Order: sequence, then C-alpha cells, then structure tokens
Amino acid sequence: MEEKIDLHMHSNYSDDADLPVAELISRCKAHGITTLAVTDHNSADSVAEACALADSTLRTISGIEIDCTFNGRNYHLLGYGFTPSDDFSQIHRNFSELQRELTPKKIETLRHCGLIVDENALAELAGERVPQEEQMAEVILADERNQDNPLLHPYRSGGPRSDMPLINFYWDFFGAGRPCYIPVSYPAMEQMVDVIRSNGGTPVIAHIGANIKQQYQEVLSGMQKIGVMGIEVFSSYHTPELAAWLYDFALNQNLHVTCGSDFHGHNKPKIEVGQCSYNASQLAAIRRFTDSLMP
Repeated sequence: MEEKIDLHMHSNYSDDADLPVAELISRCKAHGITTLAVTDHNSADSVAEACALADSTLRTISGIEIDCTFNGRNYHLLGYGFTPSDDFSQIHRNFSELQRELTPKKIETLRHCGLIVDENALAELAGERVPQEEQMAEVILADERNQDNPLLHPYRSGGPRSDMPLINFYWDFFGAGRPCYIPVSYPAMEQMVDVIRSNGGTPVIAHIGANIKQQYQEVLSGMQKIGVMGIEVFSSYHTPELAAWLYDFALNQNLHVTCGSDFHGHNKPKIEVGQCSYNASQLAAIRRFTDSLMP
C-alpha cells in the first residue's frame, strides 16, 4: 500500500470538531492513511483512544495543538510523540476557562454588529462544550431574524464565502483587525515548547501561512531559537510555492518536516483527512520524522 500521512486533524475532543476518535480513525483508514496524529486543540484527551486503535495497517502518534503567543502574535504549536501528563490537562483546563470567560464578550461584539444571537440555541448546539465562533455563525445564519442582514449575504448559498461559511465567518469577523476581534494573550510559545519537550515530545509550528503572510524566515528562525523543532510544511492553507520554500528552509535548518490537513468536519467542509500534497522525496522527509517518534 502506498504510504499516506496526516499529522494534523481534530476529533470531538476539540470544541470545534465533530467526529469521535473511533469514527475519525475509520475515516482515515477509508482514505488510505497509514500514519496519523490526532491533534486536538489544547487537549491530549484523544491520545490513549487513538493509540489503542492502531493496528498493522495504521500507525498513530500522540498529538496536540496548543494556542500560544510568540512576539505578540498568536500561533498554533503542534506537539508529537509526547507522553500525556497533567501538564497537558492543565493546559486544557486553563484554555477552557479562558474561552468561557470570552464567550459573553464574543456574543456582545456580534450584537454590536447588528446580528441577533439566540443564546439558548447556541447553548443547545454547543452542549457541554464551550461555544465556538463557528457555532455562533451557525446559529446566526439559521435564525430567520437575520435573514435579510446584508452582512450575512456572503455566507449564504451562492455567496463568495459560502464554500466554508462557518470558518469563513470566524476569519472575517473574529480575525485580527476584524469587527469582532478580541485581543487575547495565550501562554508563551517558549513555555509550551518546554512542556512538550519535557514530556518527551517534539514541538512543531503549525500552518504558519495561516498566521502570517511575510517575514517567514525571521519568524521561523526566532521560533527555532526557543526550541521549536519542526515546521508543518504541507498544509491545506499553504500554496505550493510557500510549501516549497518552507521545505527547503526546514531541510537547510535541520528542522523536521511534517504535513497535516487540519480536518475538523462540517466547520471546514472543503478539508478532508489526508488532504496533503507532497512528492516521493518530500514524503521520505516526513517519514523520517514519524519514524523518529516510533519506539
């Protein structure tokens, strides 16, 4: 079987994703994935379940994706091959508490934009999880009282942002500099690098092309100095040109090369598991990384 690797995907241990771990693993097998990591947001709760589902056709690696701050900007840091500990449980507790505190502020900013947010519907949709911006978008778009609001036309059928309306709403309303943006400071990347490495793991910067659009070399060099050991080169968010540059940079700097789809489910319907493009030599570089994590 041709090897297929995806090291960035989310189960329903992430507040903004859909599938239980077992269903996610089954989906990966159906798409021919042979090596994977489930990287839930600020949570290592999926690790034991995902690793227990490994078999002769599928290797699983422990994973997590952590929100953190570097030089005044927020990024996502992936961790691989670590042994779960209370360090990661504390990260999840802190993140969930912060998100709960921010939820009413997010709703208030949406209302200031003239959007009606039904908090009962939002609570029902979120269930026991912390409501996410994509769920707010889902409730807003479904509410007939918002039907004629021109701000929502781009996200409705046929609109320019209707291909992935929920995540596009999140980026357009809550991204840095956008109308509902709320500044928030996450833990320092250096601290999160230390947590991953002290638990036997490898820290890798995620989809940097989704966070910045220039000065890649300067930013990545700074991250390398604080202990980041790899780059998610092949990502749903990277153009072929950026991926090629990141690949060369990683090899030149002795950084690990990884790949990931960032599959979530219905919040990102255009992104499927295994949606990474790499050639045979690039796959060999990714495999060198995954092999380094295996016992």
